[in-house]
Amino acid sequence: MHDFIQELRSRLLELGCPITQIRRLVREVVDHREDLKQAARSEGLPAADAEARANARLGDPLALAEQMMVTLRRSTWWGRHSVITFGLLPLLAVPVLWLALLLLQLSLGFTLGFGWDTKHLHAAAANPVVFRHLVIVIQCADSIAIALVTLLFCWLARRAAVSFKWLVTACTICSLYALFVQASIEPYSFEVGFSRIPHWIEAGIPLLIAGVICVLRRRTVRQFQEKMAD
Repeated sequence: MHDFIQELRSRLLELGCPITQIRRLVREVVDHREDLKQAARSEGLPAADAEARANARLGDPLALAEQMMVTLRRSTWWGRHSVITFGLLPLLAVPVLWLALLLLQLSLGFTLGFGWDTKHLHAAAANPVVFRHLVIVIQCADSIAIALVTLLFCWLARRAAVSFKWLVTACTICSLYALFVQASIEPYSFEVGFSRIPHWIEAGIPLLIAGVICVLRRRTVRQFQEKMAD
């Protein structure tokens, strides 16, 4: 049984199952096996035969892990429609969410900084020093907005337990938007649109997030495997 659980855990890890879900699924398998054993014992089978029947009914651990992952992914809309969620939805949702988060941050920032008096804002725009600070604020808000949108799709990928390629796909789409779309500010005007000049720093944010998640996931998997070996 120990070998069965080890193979089941390893295969779930390979399929990209979250650690918390692995613990839950393995616990369900162990409980189910005990129920099968008790049912066999109640029929009068000896302990060895009852254990053999339970193992036979559980089947191959690799096939069981794949079946569990299919069930887990189908339990959410995002997992059932991974192509739409991580391949098509970012194309439509990223610019909308990005702009909404950007405007929300700027609205809060300008409200806290200048209140509802537009005269103060116009006076700030006419001041070169203050205007430079406004440009920095908008650039930071722009970067934060694309980072939040990227993290949203990363969270959906983890929630749906999809393979890592779908997370990379969504992050790549976010990166492409950040490469050619930018918020810009001029005295007394604010615009969001496409730019002919690539913005490599903003484009690197989604890819950096994907890379960090990949590193953290590998470290977590390694630690989990070491703990299983002990």
